[in-house]
Parts: sequence; structure tokens; C-alpha cells
Amino acid sequence: MPYSFARLAAPALMLVVANSAAAQSFADFCPVGDPETEAAVVGYVTDPEAETIVPGATVAASWVQFDARQRVEAEVGMDGLYAICGLPRDMEIALRAVFGGWRGEAVPYTTAVTLAQQDLLLSLTVEPERREEVGSLAAGGSRTRILGSQVIRAEDLVDLPEMSVYELLRQHSLLRFDRMSTLGEVILLTSVTLSAWRSFREQAVEVRIDERREGDGVNAIRELSIDEVSRIEILTRTEASARYGGDGYVGALVITTRDR
Repeated sequence: MPYSFARLAAPALMLVVANSAAAQSFADFCPVGDPETEAAVVGYVTDPEAETIVPGATVAASWVQFDARQRVEAEVGMDGLYAICGLPRDMEIALRAVFGGWRGEAVPYTTAVTLAQQDLLLSLTVEPERREEVGSLAAGGSRTRILGSQVIRAEDLVDLPEMSVYELLRQHSLLRFDRMSTLGEVILLTSVTLSAWRSFREQAVEVRIDERREGDGVNAIRELSIDEVSRIEILTRTEASARYGGDGYVGALVITTRDR
């Protein structure tokens, strides 16, 4: 079985733990995996601007199989090296490195061999909110429905590229994201008219993830991938108040994850 690891040696800009870089086989990275039916991908995560590795980041692999989104994650080691095991063979997947609010570009990868290398870039030198480049999802009937519906289900998201819930909802017709210099970014219903006598944050929708009220809803959805979502509900003032009482008087964004 071929392995493409002649280049596994780390870039010159970093120091690497020798025993990690020396591993050359599927069993070295995935000792409990089955090389006959599974694939693995390994590589380094680096910050190109700072010219350094990014230990402590997470690499996510996502793909669509059996009409459902699938996702596995792996932590990046102190040597900057990650290894994701248990991937289906001959499958197109997307790889992305994430660290807190920072998200690298999604990289397409095909599991054509049992084990291969794919290095990833993740820049930590720019504020996360300034790095978001949200592409249009409006093309196509199904995508238009997603971006106008009060309820979004996991099966609605299957054909979308891997992205955060933040990236998805930034384009939703029922929501708007506004920023105040002293309060940061908040989420409001587009149907709500701002009242001058209330603070900006008091008019923001309540964000709940698995019925847990989030103090900082924007950052919470930045770190949540659509691969992890079972259901998203956008509740009007009336609907939110009926469900949550006074906490929902300006509306609510309710997210249920697949693990719940």
C-alpha cells in the first residue's frame, strides 16, 4: 500500500518531536484502525504569517455519507502534528483547522489511499471577526429556503459546504448581526425596530444551545459547526416569550446539537 510520507518532515520553521515525525505507517498513527477499510490523514497545522506551528488547535474532517453529514475531530499536538483516523475510503472530505474563534480555510481532500499527508494553514494574527469571508449561499432553491426558514434541520444542511453556524446565520434573511464598539457583535431579528430607550444588547435575541442560555451568543455559534447541528429554530418575540417567558421577549435563536 503506498504512503506519501517522504515529505512528513516538518517545515524548517518549526521544531518537531522526533518520534512523531518518524512515524511512517497507518499503524503508527491509527493503531486500532483497519487499513483495509479505513483511511487516515495526517499533517502539520501552521500559522503562515507568524511562521510557527499551532499546537492546541483542532482539525475537523467532514463529509456527506448516507444522506447525512459526518464529522470527526483530532487535536493538534505540541509538535503541530495532527492525525485523523477512521475516515471512509474513496470519499471527498473537507479538512479545516480551528482554534477558538479562528478558523482556517476548508481544504478539499479525497481519501484515495490508506494514509497520506495534508498540511493546513491557520492564521492567528488577524482578529477572527475580520477574517470571516462568507460566500453566498443564495443560489439554488433549497439554499434559498434554508436562508429564509424559521426552522433548519440537519438534513437541510447536507449539501452545504462545511462552515460555522455563525457563517450560515450571517446570511439568514430573518437575522442581522450588528456591532457596537462597547458591546461587540450581537444578533437581532430583522423584523425588530430598535428602541432608543433600551440598550443595544437588551434588544438582541437570546441564544440557547441545547437549552443552555449563552451569555455570548455570537462567540458560541462561531465555535459550532453546522456538522454538529440537529436543528436550528428562529423564534419571534411571541414564540420566544411563550416558551421562555420574559427571557424571550425580543426573540430567540435555539440550536439543538446532534450529540444531545
